[in-house]
Amino acid sequence: MFPRLALLSGMNRISLKYRLLLYFLMLVILPTTIISVTIYNQSYHTITENINTSVQTNLNMVEMVLLKKIEEMDEAANSIYLNPDMIDRLSSDRPSDQVDFVNELATLNKIIDGYDLPNRSGSRFIPTLYMLNRPEYTQYNFSRNVGSTSEIEDEKWYAKLPPKAQYTISSLQAPSKAGGSGYSIRLAKRLFGLKNVTIPFVGVLTIDVDISEFAGMLDQLKPSVNSSVMILDGQANVLVSPDLSMIGRSIASAPYVHDIIRGVGQTGTFEQSISGKEMLVSYREIGSLGWTVVSMSPVGDLNGKLIAFRRTMYIVLVLCMVIAALIAVLLSNNITNPIRKFIKSMSYAQEGNYDIQIQYKRKDEFTQLFSQYNVMLKQTKELIKRLYFSENKKKEAELQALQAQINPHFLYNTLDSINWIALRHNVPDVSHMVTSLSDFFRYSLNKGKNIISIEDEIRQAESYLSIQKIRFNDRLGYEIHAEPEVYGYQAVKLILQPLVENALIHGIERRPGNGYIAITATKRGDRIEIDIEDNGVGADSEKLNAMLRDEGNQDKTFGIFNVDQRIKQVFGPEFGIEYRNKDEPGLIVTVTLPATTTLVEAKDFAENDHSR
Repeated sequence: MFPRLALLSGMNRISLKYRLLLYFLMLVILPTTIISVTIYNQSYHTITENINTSVQTNLNMVEMVLLKKIEEMDEAANSIYLNPDMIDRLSSDRPSDQVDFVNELATLNKIIDGYDLPNRSGSRFIPTLYMLNRPEYTQYNFSRNVGSTSEIEDEKWYAKLPPKAQYTISSLQAPSKAGGSGYSIRLAKRLFGLKNVTIPFVGVLTIDVDISEFAGMLDQLKPSVNSSVMILDGQANVLVSPDLSMIGRSIASAPYVHDIIRGVGQTGTFEQSISGKEMLVSYREIGSLGWTVVSMSPVGDLNGKLIAFRRTMYIVLVLCMVIAALIAVLLSNNITNPIRKFIKSMSYAQEGNYDIQIQYKRKDEFTQLFSQYNVMLKQTKELIKRLYFSENKKKEAELQALQAQINPHFLYNTLDSINWIALRHNVPDVSHMVTSLSDFFRYSLNKGKNIISIEDEIRQAESYLSIQKIRFNDRLGYEIHAEPEVYGYQAVKLILQPLVENALIHGIERRPGNGYIAITATKRGDRIEIDIEDNGVGADSEKLNAMLRDEGNQDKTFGIFNVDQRIKQVFGPEFGIEYRNKDEPGLIVTVTLPATTTLVEAKDFAENDHSR
């Protein structure tokens, strides 16, 4: 506790310039270092695991391809063995004379020669048949793929051939009859007389594949360009390797082979220095064959991305430290003078002097701060002036409000007097028009309220239609159908009358004959829909709806645009008006409102809608 207080006390005695320098360096360098080291360690473990997984995946693929190749060799041997002619010949008794020997040899040679071709995978399988107790075959040299078991009795692989195994994969062979000068991998299978139980053992069939095919397969599956993959037998002899000079050699004395032999499990990965170079050694045992696939890859090749990442991280870290130190010095040197200038200007403003502007020529973060501060001083001065004029305007508004309350009463009284005069002189049309006009203004003014009931809004439109009916000399007819339950809901004032007026001016007046307007109000779920239908000349509803959405065209459609906008401003953007065409001449405009019942509910609806 006390050392911490002493440290804080000591820091407080240092000047602001050096405190800023130390704080900034600690704030930038310390977290950057921790984050960089943490990211590197995490990346190292992740990349290492991915490399080991990738190498083991390659070795697994090598095992799969090897077993697939062996399986193809076994299929080729079975195909020869199960050939009907071969079964008949193997199940026959030993030839009795020279002619039978020649015929048998010719038949077997024909069968074997038919398989001495590349198979579907492109590999060349070379079959050879050794028949039991056929020393007479040596007298004839026209067959290179058929011989006697006496030729292989001294071979180690023949002596180790198990009596009942499906097949045996022998070690390296340098076939003489199979052709080729290189090594090969040999599959050997014992043959029996399948149709003659008295002949238990007939001979041996071998399938040879040149070692170069296995070497090419390993070269394609090596983890990196400089990697090498080899296959060892149980005595650590090299069976397959891209380096042909290694084939057949024993590498049991190599240190990494000792580690493989001592390894636990069928697979493993470890790093070891080989010929002065750090190598990643991975191995995988193929239990069914007794072989081990060994992969050796330079660590630098596999960890290239990790080394590049580490180098980049060191460079970025050093650059960040240098840049952080330079920025800290610049900030600590330049931040104190603007602060003093700012404090001095604030003291002048505190005394009521708002004409003092901060002059700051440099272009840094303080430029915007001082610019906004100068603007604030001007705005404060303007607000003081506006406050003075606002008081005067407030008094004038109160006076105008009193006058506005008097004017409607004067208007109603005047219209009422005209109505009585019309009745006295027996002029019912004038009386009806004046009464409708009085109702129209009463609903329009509505004591200054902007939100009224749908019933009052429909009545206001009905008053307007009543006046227009007299004007059109009964050439206009209208109908109003409203469900009783919609009357209690709220609407924006003066939304139906402009739409009715628009239908009269642009629709009915332009057509010959009588016209009609129908107003229908229905409740659909939580919405109120009011349709205004006319039989006028009609218009393109899509263009009208497009003009409502385009604020640039509101001069052409000010009336309907004003109605749509007022509804959206009060109740939200999903409400408003929409036009649609009829099958017959005319147009329908639909007003959509929310089903709200009180003025408070309507306001809350609008606020909630605008907040979405």
